[in-house]
Amino acid sequence: MLLNIKFLGVISWIALIVIATCTTDARAFLFDQTINYDFEPHPVFSELLITNDIDFYDDFYLLQKIGHFTSFGILYVFILVWLKRKQPAFILCAIFGFFTEVLQLYFNRNGRLFDAFIDLLGVSFAFAICHLIKSLKRTAPSVGNN
Repeated sequence: MLLNIKFLGVISWIALIVIATCTTDARAFLFDQTINYDFEPHPVFSELLITNDIDFYDDFYLLQKIGHFTSFGILYVFILVWLKRKQPAFILCAIFGFFTEVLQLYFNRNGRLFDAFIDLLGVSFAFAICHLIKSLKRTAPSVGNN
């Protein structure tokens, strides 16, 4: 039963990422809680390679990248708790990050490989934090074993 609850957590977080990924207007989604979809059956895949729209001086752009980093870091933790295996959790998150960027192209959003890289940075950060926590737990002295 516990495994099912963990899996439900993973699926719920993935669903939230997909909803945020596919909604046409990210600003309206974040600030007005508006979800709207506009399907594009013939996306231009070369848009994944665009880098001239990177603008860390734009507050909303920066907020979006922090969202990428954070949401995929959290996804890694959810998948790690579910699978209890670091490498498969990492690989699944990396694949899903790339998938969401391609998916955005089908919903008139800006899918970018750069964003998949930001997703991967979030996953890597979560991986490092989880590894550090596990290492600290292993080296911490046991309480009550005097």
